[in-house]
Amino acid sequence: MKYYIIILFFILLCFSCKTIPINSFEIIEKIIDYDSIYSDKDSPFNTITDMAVVNNVLITQHANDEFHFSFIDMENGKLIRRWGKAGRGPEEYIQVGSGFSIFESQLVFLDAAKKEINYIPLQDLTDKKEQMEIKKEPYPYTVDFRPFHIDMLKDRKIAAGFFKEGYFGILDSQNNIIPHTFDYPFAYDDIQGIDRGTVYQTRIKTNITQNKFVIQTLASDIFEIYDTGEDEIRRIYVSPFKYVPQIQKQGRRYGLKGNKSIIGLMSLTVSDELICFTYSDEKYNNAHENALTSEEILCFNWNGEKIKKYILPFPVSSFCIDRQYLYGVRYSGEESIIYRFKL
Repeated sequence: MKYYIIILFFILLCFSCKTIPINSFEIIEKIIDYDSIYSDKDSPFNTITDMAVVNNVLITQHANDEFHFSFIDMENGKLIRRWGKAGRGPEEYIQVGSGFSIFESQLVFLDAAKKEINYIPLQDLTDKKEQMEIKKEPYPYTVDFRPFHIDMLKDRKIAAGFFKEGYFGILDSQNNIIPHTFDYPFAYDDIQGIDRGTVYQTRIKTNITQNKFVIQTLASDIFEIYDTGEDEIRRIYVSPFKYVPQIQKQGRRYGLKGNKSIIGLMSLTVSDELICFTYSDEKYNNAHENALTSEEILCFNWNGEKIKKYILPFPVSSFCIDRQYLYGVRYSGEESIIYRFKL
């Protein structure tokens, strides 16, 4: 019996060694055509954590800033407004979710302190209206279901966060929790229940046109694509992976082993056609020292097929795309500069 076990071990070892690296692409394009479209030198803001471009307006979300959002006119490179003041006053937000989405021409984000989903017309924001039609609806937050980001689909919402069951959350159109059995694509024997989400953290984006969503596992090279029909949700793709987050126990808690894990897939952005990531296989701790930047952009279609790898002339952190351009953030000292790269 032991010989069969040894043979099986070597078969599995050979299979893992033959896994093609996620950043190995047949089509590689070095981008050389770019320009800077905005600098916060005259109106400084803090780290950009998420961004999107809609109708020639660039929307950015910020961490640890006076305002949670900024709106930039792409035609003239001017700041339209900063909005979402951090605070406890009327129409202020002490804490928002880890990302935002655009749904039916509205900015959608979580008020994490009040456990509400906010919907705000983009036109009201870009017209700099003071009185806006803000729609708010409560979302579930329990000891077993703790979302920190919710993204929109046609008739469902997909949540990233900490969950006792599964590794993402699903809500129906009335924000009721929909149970499911989808689990992490790797073993986690030592960590059970909601503690998994605190260690194996994820990021999600949806494609409303195709009614699909993508979920990535941080500190790894793992992402998955799901298709949502009227009656079911199907996992249609799991990336072949070589790197799983490495975990260590710290007292009674588990945490990421940063000197053993890679940073892997970092910033995530999507369009109707593409899923794109910044990527690096350097160690997690080293990547944080380098401000989580990379010059490699990996692009897949919504079936998981590799389309193209872009090599930027310098590393960026957060980024987004449209049909013609890639927009990326580069920090120079205390200055944040947003560049536009021709695709």
